[in-house]
Amino acid sequence: MFRRPLPFALIGSLLLAIAAPAAATAADGGVAWTVQTADNAQGTGRANFTYDVVEPGTVISDAMTVVNTGTEPLPLTAYAADAFTASTGEIDVLVDGQPSQGAGTWVSVAMTSLSLAPGESAEVPFTVTVPSDARPGDHAAGIVTSLTSTDSSSTLSVDRRLGTRINLRVAGELSPAVAVSGMSARYEASWNPFDSGRLVVEYALANTGNTRLTGAETVATAGLFGARTAPTQLTEVLPGSTVEVAREVPTFSLGWLAGSIELTPEAVGLGAAPLAPVTAEFSVAAMPWSLYALLAVILAAVLAAVLLVRRRLRAGAADAAATAGGAAAAGDAVAAS
Repeated sequence: MFRRPLPFALIGSLLLAIAAPAAATAADGGVAWTVQTADNAQGTGRANFTYDVVEPGTVISDAMTVVNTGTEPLPLTAYAADAFTASTGEIDVLVDGQPSQGAGTWVSVAMTSLSLAPGESAEVPFTVTVPSDARPGDHAAGIVTSLTSTDSSSTLSVDRRLGTRINLRVAGELSPAVAVSGMSARYEASWNPFDSGRLVVEYALANTGNTRLTGAETVATAGLFGARTAPTQLTEVLPGSTVEVAREVPTFSLGWLAGSIELTPEAVGLGAAPLAPVTAEFSVAAMPWSLYALLAVILAAVLAAVLLVRRRLRAGAADAAATAGGAAAAGDAVAAS
């Protein structure tokens, strides 16, 4: 059984980095280290390992720099593995021991283990051998350093991993494509009758093409209280990966909501361009129970007030009739005397 502590999450954040180059850092007490791209013939100051328009059969040599920034000796293992977009939208890599089937198998790490004293650094050379029959488009892997230790207070093994991403685009025809499935919607009413409820829309977004994808998403509702959200930036999705998307939109409803998710996907990298928009419709019962309850209370109060007024009017009319009858009887008695 393995436990993934906080430093593991840094892999995802680094793999997503596309801006200014920076070293990723793992730290836990006296154990701390950084990884970053080495400066060499492939480039300097790189955010990650990116190789554009590579011909099948090409062999690329590169290296990653590892620095022990902690106060303890650091025994690390290094390996390469397939990268993928997790269902949560974060870029991840397979853990050591899980077999790669894609670009992770193209990467050969020359130094699979290294031991660094505090303050010491080392370069981890690796080669990327693109198969002669590699399909065109984007392929992703990660080169990872790992520190495995056993928690003395339990039987758990702690695997701290830190690495960076390898982006590789094989020359050939690019065919970006996206598919939406599993659309569902529900309405969560507010306890406050004067407040809007929440429309929750969920769906699965699959990258069915051969390029990395991102894009923008808009949620639109129809009807009297129809509205359109501002575009939301989609996470990057690697080819073959599927992410689960959930959106919450403040919405006022009187009983039924219909609308659509409108996606504008866009390929990432050289020649990136928007794809044709994708629209998926939804409809859902949306009962604002607190508002209905308030209206029912108001209606009941009005009805009770009407009944009370009518009862008082009837009682007043009966009293007036009785008074008039008594006066007439008294007049008849006086006349008779």
